[in-house]
Amino acid sequence: MRTDKEIMKQADRDVTKLPDNEYDRFLVLEKSKRERMDKLAKADGGMIKGFSPIARPQRFKGVF
Repeated sequence: MRTDKEIMKQADRDVTKLPDNEYDRFLVLEKSKRERMDKLAKADGGMIKGFSPIARPQRFKGVF
């Protein structure tokens, strides 16, 4: 049995050459990799952060 690192290396070269049990492990590794990436994207807010025009100081234009 190969290590996870070796399985990923072989899959990068040619997935069709993996035996059934290693291919199943490859699918599990890919799924966990995708889940980690999704969690990271959500933790960062999922969008580009910048200054909001609403949050900037606003000047009152009117009569006190």
